[in-house]
Amino acid sequence: MRLDLDFKKTENARDPYPLLRWLRDHEPVHWSESLSAWVVTRYDDVLEIWNRPERFSSDRFRKVRAEFTSQRPEVRAVAAVLGDWLVFRDPPDHTRLRALLQKTFTPRQLEKSRPRIQEAIDGLLDDAIARGEMDFVQEFAFPLPALVIGLLLGAPARDIESIKTWSDQLAAYLGGSVDAEDNFTRAQAGVTSLVDYFRRLLNEKRRHPGDDLMCLMLQAEHEGQTLSEDEVISNCLLLLFAGHETTTNLLANGLYHLLRNPTALAELRDSGALAESAVEELLRFESPVPATVKVATEDLTWRGARIGAGEMLLPFLSSANRDPRQFPDPDRLDLRRHPNRHLAFGWGIHFCLGAPLARLEARLAFQSVLSRLPGLALASEEPAWRPWLFFRGLESLSVRWELR
Repeated sequence: MRLDLDFKKTENARDPYPLLRWLRDHEPVHWSESLSAWVVTRYDDVLEIWNRPERFSSDRFRKVRAEFTSQRPEVRAVAAVLGDWLVFRDPPDHTRLRALLQKTFTPRQLEKSRPRIQEAIDGLLDDAIARGEMDFVQEFAFPLPALVIGLLLGAPARDIESIKTWSDQLAAYLGGSVDAEDNFTRAQAGVTSLVDYFRRLLNEKRRHPGDDLMCLMLQAEHEGQTLSEDEVISNCLLLLFAGHETTTNLLANGLYHLLRNPTALAELRDSGALAESAVEELLRFESPVPATVKVATEDLTWRGARIGAGEMLLPFLSSANRDPRQFPDPDRLDLRRHPNRHLAFGWGIHFCLGAPLARLEARLAFQSVLSRLPGLALASEEPAWRPWLFFRGLESLSVRWELR
């Protein structure tokens, strides 16, 4: 029986995998009326899109057809800031920005962040451990990445709560919410507050420079080029938002699936050496970013579809990561899976700049949570998934553990 192919239907937003499986087998390049875009679901096709930036652009704010863009001032205001994000730029601008921003994400800088990450993890667990239960999303997975990336950017700890609120205002817009709410006004409010905040912080950093990521961005130079003030501020927003939203989903989704797979949970608890491959498998199994937006730069016939210049394509990473043509038994969680060439962090020139930080946070978090919360178990079997297309995450995750 043919499934309802509307991605915005509640059941498809809650569990997209049956629909993605059907599309992989029957219409791997599918025109979605509800999304006004081509949905691409097979691993090899998704990989090709990421590997061909000259044909499939990431610049959704400049190259989408006019009929897909908005004339609303609040949407244009948000786009004006997001258009400077590294992830939404093509070469040669992307090449220049990436070369400069990479200087802030060196292995040395990452290793320096380890004690801060562990301290943040321990602090959150210290606050909860005596209660024997918590909402893992709201009390751990949501605050931890915001706290870590905020502190790494050089934001004072007292400002983190406000930063989280502003970032969350932007999330529903970028996440592609399928509900009927108008998220653009909230997104503009969040972006405006974040830009104002980071502009003030940038001026403070100029007067009192340090070794945080914002200061490193201000100092970065590559072949005689530097980042403009607007580029520093915009990409502070990118690092904050991407580091916050996606890592929250990795932590919460990952723990949920571990708790639903007792054998895997016991394996990870008993073997610290398994943490690295476990994180990779959790990224594959429930990708925090299910899909991205690319734009055709020319008229083309591709995989049997006639695609017009300026039309949007949505390569579904979550579908590629469950494609049996690439992953044997893809719907099984296998913490020892090898090889595991998943696409959860994208691929090619747009491979996620913050991937090493997210992986480190996840390894430290899972090891600490499993070692400090004995008898950890789900307190609710059916948590609610947020109704978003471009982020895959839980509204809440109630867990409990034994009190010592």
